[in-house]
Amino acid sequence: MKILFSVSVSKERFNCIPDLGQGYLMSIARNAGHEVKFVDCLLEHYTYDDFERAVREYAPDMVGLKAYSADLEPIAEMLRRIKAVSPSIATVLGGPHPSTEIPDQLFRQFPEMDYAIAGEAEPGFARFLERIAAGRTDLEDIQGLVWKDTGGAVRANPKTLVEDLSTLPMPAWDLMDPRRYRWGYSFLTARYPAAPMAMTRGCPYLCTFCGSYLVTGRKIRKRSVDGIIEEIRYLQKDYGVQTVDLVDENFSFDRNFVVEVCTKFLSENVKIAWNCPYGVRLDRLDEETVKLMRRAGCFAFAVGIESGSNRILKQIKKALTVETVREKVHMIKRVSDMAIMGYFIIGFPSETREEIESTIQLACSLPLDIATFHPLRVTPGTEIYEDLVAAGAIFPHVEYTGLGHHYFVRSYCPVPDEEMRRLYKKAYASFYFRPKVALNLIRRVRSPAQVHTIVNGLTRMLKRPIGKFDPRKKKSLETAPTA
Repeated sequence: MKILFSVSVSKERFNCIPDLGQGYLMSIARNAGHEVKFVDCLLEHYTYDDFERAVREYAPDMVGLKAYSADLEPIAEMLRRIKAVSPSIATVLGGPHPSTEIPDQLFRQFPEMDYAIAGEAEPGFARFLERIAAGRTDLEDIQGLVWKDTGGAVRANPKTLVEDLSTLPMPAWDLMDPRRYRWGYSFLTARYPAAPMAMTRGCPYLCTFCGSYLVTGRKIRKRSVDGIIEEIRYLQKDYGVQTVDLVDENFSFDRNFVVEVCTKFLSENVKIAWNCPYGVRLDRLDEETVKLMRRAGCFAFAVGIESGSNRILKQIKKALTVETVREKVHMIKRVSDMAIMGYFIIGFPSETREEIESTIQLACSLPLDIATFHPLRVTPGTEIYEDLVAAGAIFPHVEYTGLGHHYFVRSYCPVPDEEMRRLYKKAYASFYFRPKVALNLIRRVRSPAQVHTIVNGLTRMLKRPIGKFDPRKKKSLETAPTA
């Protein structure tokens, strides 16, 4: 088969990086004998017409799209364009949204979708392609597949995980050349070309707001360190990669693995700058580990702090306290020069105005280089989502429009929408409108990519209007709840 993989058009996402998940699937498809092409609509600044033209020119048998919940309208339009080219093209969705959404609802949201894969797609992907190429409909053993049987009934096969990450092929880097991507995950990345990499998958923690376990599970799985080094050297030799951005959900969880990676980097003379923009657990770090990470090339990482209220931290099952946050952040700055980015969320259910203010105060009191403040966004499958549905605060099928980074949709706590919007802006102003922080940011700017990230973030934070959302009314892609 001829298969076209694509990163979707997006109104919400602006950070443009190689798509690691599709990179693995493209390698699996090619190893199985299929012809593969890749189109990154964000990188190419494609419109819907541009994407449709690419589909017509390539004439694929199948198109695979990665779906984020923030991009439902663009995905739906792209699916319509694919079927307009030819109804016979098989359409497949993967990624975070199919991994969290109710299967019936996926087909309501995307009438032109033929299949979706929930969770980690690699285990059954080659077998899925073989069956589709042969025109077979016996798909009950394809892990994570969401499909309709010959009677039209929606089926959802159980998800599974890649038990041994070392069995995965190297991503198809030739189809998503890192040299073409000029900005990365965050302001932290300064040296380009950069490439994303996962050394582990999974996170065992029970944070009520996080849906990552729905994609990669709670079990921590690790790659072989030799395989990691092999890929880094390949990226350096063939693509001149200078920075690796780790996309692990919880790289620091297993201290022994962190030590093994860093020690092997040093003994094998692996000279690569790397950072953890997805975040590490503060409570898993100690002085010795931090110093070793720095010596092995780690120059920055993000930490999920979330709240300045111990009550809220306990409520969201963060398994962290404000006191531990203060201790660990000050320790990291005392023993290293690594940059630290703090992630904060405001507007948890039952959170008071005073608790939100305490989050802002905590952020400003810590020696953080960067801070981001996210309004709470609700993901199906998370504990917060289930609680809000049970309380009648939201419909089982939520409104997704506006769920992109730095966009306030609505308040889920007792603080009214307009006051939440004021607090949201106050958080950024309080943190960044301080001479010391501003000068530190200027000092750390090393590339146009960092300027691009700052300008995009500030523009989206200051100019986007507050979402006017009434939870009693269904909008856009919502439909009646499943019986």
